[in-house]
Amino acid sequence: MKEDTTFALICDIVYWDKAKKTIIDLRTKGNWQGSIVLATIDFDLNINFKDFYNIIEVKFPIIDKTNLLEKIGSNGFSNSDKRELTKTNQWEKLHIFDDYFKRWNRVVFLDAGLRILDDVSHLLELDYKNKILAPIDGKITKYNLFETQLSFDNPDYIKSLVAQFGDTILTSEFMLNCIWIYDTSILDLCDKNQLIEAMNSYPFCKTNEMGIMNLLFHFKYHLWEPFPIKAINNKYLFDWCELNNQGTHWKDYCYIKYPVTIRFEDT
Repeated sequence: MKEDTTFALICDIVYWDKAKKTIIDLRTKGNWQGSIVLATIDFDLNINFKDFYNIIEVKFPIIDKTNLLEKIGSNGFSNSDKRELTKTNQWEKLHIFDDYFKRWNRVVFLDAGLRILDDVSHLLELDYKNKILAPIDGKITKYNLFETQLSFDNPDYIKSLVAQFGDTILTSEFMLNCIWIYDTSILDLCDKNQLIEAMNSYPFCKTNEMGIMNLLFHFKYHLWEPFPIKAINNKYLFDWCELNNQGTHWKDYCYIKYPVTIRFEDT
């Protein structure tokens, strides 16, 4: 029998302190008593923390990025913040689509550092069947377009992309991937191996794995459904930051990526 739901995170040692805060939020403010899976990249989880917060620690082989980085080149993209060279561990988030997670019906992924400010029931009440749920990237009043996620240094890559996915792909909305929920049945259609293959086939994504997740789950398989703006309690379900909505406070949100009215180090 499959278990119903797990929450999942992944981090390296640099982001461990951020992941720790998210896990504590999840157990306390979020009232989550079920399983939490943490994939650790380059360190072993402290045994006391693991036992106290009842964490399942997992390890996956590091994704080989040699071919990708050769295609990108040593200087990176001309129109990026160079995370394609400096934050390659972001690609490890693709492990959250490993067959390992088929033991659950639903996986809720949280970025290390994301703040859980209300009960996780507001995530679990969403219809996740046969889809992946995630926020739209941008502000509520103005969404970003997919062209902002791509390097145009190699016009042939973009020409091939448009030929495959259609003229509207560059001006389409797309999903943000610091928080998502998915039905593990979709792994029968698109899994980690396909995502890694796409990583090497489309070497022009400025935000690393987020571009690839959109290309496959959104544009190829049409599995993405945006988060609702508000939860049933009338709070904003999720936003990147309170500054996106003038005059709001962390108490107006269920979950925030980078809050400014409550600091990460606050207790």
